Amino acid sequence: MTTDITLALPEEAAAKLRSEFEHFVKLSTGLDSEFSPPSFDDFLRARLLQHDGPLTERAVTRLLSGGEYAWAKRVFNKQLPNAMATLMRDAQRFGYGLATRYEWTPQERLAHARDWSRQILEDAGADLAFIELLASQLATSAVDIRALEEQMQTPAWRVAESLRRRVYDLMYMVQTERIAGTARSRLGELRAVVALAMDYGTVSAEEAARVMEQVEQTCPHLFSEEPNDLLARVAAWLRRVLVQ
Repeated sequence: MTTDITLALPEEAAAKLRSEFEHFVKLSTGLDSEFSPPSFDDFLRARLLQHDGPLTERAVTRLLSGGEYAWAKRVFNKQLPNAMATLMRDAQRFGYGLATRYEWTPQERLAHARDWSRQILEDAGADLAFIELLASQLATSAVDIRALEEQMQTPAWRVAESLRRRVYDLMYMVQTERIAGTARSRLGELRAVVALAMDYGTVSAEEAARVMEQVEQTCPHLFSEEPNDLLARVAAWLRRVLVQ
C-alpha cells in the first residue's frame, strides 16, 4: 500500500534540498561517469525516511560492477604481467636488476617464479589466472647473479675477476721459476687460487683442469713426491745446485 504525500516547503528549504540532490549527483557521476543517479523523488524519499542506504548501495554496486573502478581493475589484471615485464626490461637502464641464484636450474627458476607470482597477485587482489604469464615474465627476465654482478661490476665481481687474473699470473710464475722450492710454493698457491676462482665462478672446472694440465706438462718434476729421508733430500739438493 502506498500513500501520496504532498509537501509544502518554503522556497529556501526546497532550494536547499535541490542543491543537495545536485551535489549528490555531481559527486556520484564524478566517481563514475556511467553512474545512473536516482530521481529527485527517490532522493527526497530517502531524506524523509532518514535512510540513505539504498542510494549508497546503488552507487557502490554501480561503481564496482560497471564503472571506472571495474574498468581499472580489468586493466590492472590484464596489464600487470606486461607492466612487470616492462619494469624488469628497463631496470638495467636505470641501474637496477633482477637476479636469481646461480645454482638454480631452469625448472627451479620457473617453479620459484610461480610461487612469487601467486604471492604478488594475491597481495594485489588481482586475478590468479595470470600466474603462469607473470611467472614466465619473471623467469625469463631474471639473470644469473654472477652475470648481473659482471654487468654492474660490483666489488664481488672485481674480486672474482682479480682471482682469474691471479690464476694465470701464478701459472706463468710456476712455469718460469727455476728454483724448485719456490716453484712448488707457487704451485700450492696456484691450486688454492684456482679453487677460489671456481667458487666465485670466474674459472670453470674445465678451465681449471686445463691450467693444471698445462703446468704439469711444462713442469712434471713439480708433481713428483719429494724424498722423505735426509740423505735423499741432500742428494736432491746437490743435484739442483749442480744443474743450476
